[in-house]
Amino acid sequence: MSSPLEYLDAAGADEADFESPMRELYAYRDGDTWVDGFVTGVKRGGAQDGSTLVQFDGRTWVPASEVRASDHYVAVLLNPDDTVYAEVVQSYIDGRPADPIRDVSTVDGQNVGTLWHPVDAPRTSSTRIPYRYAGTAELD
Repeated sequence: MSSPLEYLDAAGADEADFESPMRELYAYRDGDTWVDGFVTGVKRGGAQDGSTLVQFDGRTWVPASEVRASDHYVAVLLNPDDTVYAEVVQSYIDGRPADPIRDVSTVDGQNVGTLWHPVDAPRTSSTRIPYRYAGTAELD
């Protein structure tokens, strides 16, 4: 298994490369299990062997070569005016992002369903997928 962050140990890696995984969702091994976490830091040459370390959730440092892609992604739910409504971690369905995402909540004693669809545009992130608000309806 190769790490999606192997490029951080490449000879030509620059500051932009070290910024690119920030706030992205990846997985790392914690004992016998794989744990998802958000990258919050990168330290070039931070390991004893001189390789790059990646920090998860502001606390755990892991060699970049030991990171793997997560089985989850961040759905960035956008309001009609493109402001962010919420960011939620979602599971891939058959290896693909969910389409659509439905949210059911209670507003003034009424059950309300809200719908989002993935934005049909090139992605700038492999772990953060934007969804556009499609509508809200009262549910019986």
